[in-house]
Amino acid sequence: MGIQERKEREKTNRKAQILGAARALLFSKGLAGTSVNGIAARVELSVAAIYRYYKNKDEIIFDLAEEGLHLLEKDITLAADAAQDPEQKLDAIAMAYRNFSIVQKDYFTVINHFLASPETVLPDHLKHRIDRYGENILMQVVSAIEHGCKSHRLICEDPRGFSLMFWGSINGIIQLQKIEHTIFSGKNHDTLYQHTVDTLINSIRISPG
Repeated sequence: MGIQERKEREKTNRKAQILGAARALLFSKGLAGTSVNGIAARVELSVAAIYRYYKNKDEIIFDLAEEGLHLLEKDITLAADAAQDPEQKLDAIAMAYRNFSIVQKDYFTVINHFLASPETVLPDHLKHRIDRYGENILMQVVSAIEHGCKSHRLICEDPRGFSLMFWGSINGIIQLQKIEHTIFSGKNHDTLYQHTVDTLINSIRISPG
């Protein structure tokens, strides 16, 4: 193995070590409790050494977000593929998304950190990677609607526009769970979520006859 190859392998291994520490902190202390100082302490490196591999905390968190997006895309794809008719696909996608927000809540928080923080500074190539995952996930909804159009089950007016509304709506309802003990006190979040999904699907369903 040449010197350059050895250096690249060492860099890859070190970044994996740093990311492992960041992941452990994220899952134990949450996003706010994950700091470069904390990561450095876990891997027994100086903060300056961390910055040789990552420019800032956002780049470290981005790698964790990409891990989460990969898992989310896989869950959404499996759910959509397992369903039969287009309405079931839309419902399955929505349920997979909510389940991910519960089971993988730390990854979900990190993903939404970038979606809800436009001021976060990332290089264009990293932004494009996030966008690519988002586009692939969005296309699962578009595909289900187009399937419904071809089978004359769903209205095919603007599949992409509806898909954006669909994702915006279900993500918004999930975020409302954070205040379910305040203004939403007494409301069942599961029921509200399912009602929202059903209403969205019914709004583009073609009535028989």
